Amino acid sequence: MGSAEITIVAFGSLSMVATAVGLLLKDLIFGGQQTSTKRSLRRVQNVYDRPDSRTLFGRIDRGFDRLIIESGVEISPTTGFLVLFATGLVFGGSIAVYTNQPLYGIGGGILGIILPLIVFAAKRRRRFKEIRQQLPGTIDMLARSTRAGRSVEQAIAIAAEETNGIISEELNRLNQSLSVGSSFDRAIKIFARRLPLVEVRILATTLMVQRQSGGHLSETLERMAKVVRDRLAIQGQIQATTGAGRMSTTIIAALAPAAFLFIMMVNPDHIEILLNDTAGRALLLIGVVLEVVGLLWVLLLMRNDA
Repeated sequence: MGSAEITIVAFGSLSMVATAVGLLLKDLIFGGQQTSTKRSLRRVQNVYDRPDSRTLFGRIDRGFDRLIIESGVEISPTTGFLVLFATGLVFGGSIAVYTNQPLYGIGGGILGIILPLIVFAAKRRRRFKEIRQQLPGTIDMLARSTRAGRSVEQAIAIAAEETNGIISEELNRLNQSLSVGSSFDRAIKIFARRLPLVEVRILATTLMVQRQSGGHLSETLERMAKVVRDRLAIQGQIQATTGAGRMSTTIIAALAPAAFLFIMMVNPDHIEILLNDTAGRALLLIGVVLEVVGLLWVLLLMRNDA
């Protein structure tokens, strides 16, 4: 093992130690507060209970907290931030030590921060897709319960007990909020904010309106379940139709970064010329801008088709 490999291993070990110390400090600082809140009846507030921030950093912080919670991973937003910090430190530091180029280290650090965000976003998308698939059956169960003479609160409790998967966890959380005395409108609004789906917002609005004005809730829920199933069928057809286009977009988008990394590893002198020469930097900037604009354009067209 050469000196560069030994340095990378040592740097990775120190990064892991720094991450472990950060997690330990997080537990020491916030652990006592979490223990004390468990013994009280007051519910622990999260990002959905705080008012919307007007500042840029506040919006970024709020968006990151929502990403961690909505992805379904069993970590807190603080731990998620430490994960981003650790991966950025490991990737950036390892590349900087190996290549002895600070610019490459900065690029590696940015890549190390982006990769966990992509994983969290993919988990959130998969989670929402599963919830959308389970929603029609849940709405049918609510309709049958209300048709049998149950109240809305009782129907929610029955659906939380009988359903499985992610939707069951959210319904259990909603049922617990109602059981400890939270107002119906507030609990339903938080439920809709935790699941930012069009179908969930329509369901929440229907339940709140029926709570205030009355009406045949069971019939409304049955029609809603049919509409949701029709939407899922149409979205499935669209996904099947645009599958080849989405795959082509992914391959084309990956070609340029993959070619850049390959040339950087095989012949770094070419990349040095591209980065050090004025015309090379201009061409690189133009290429990155055109790549991003093309991807955004294709994604916009696909979204409009969907």
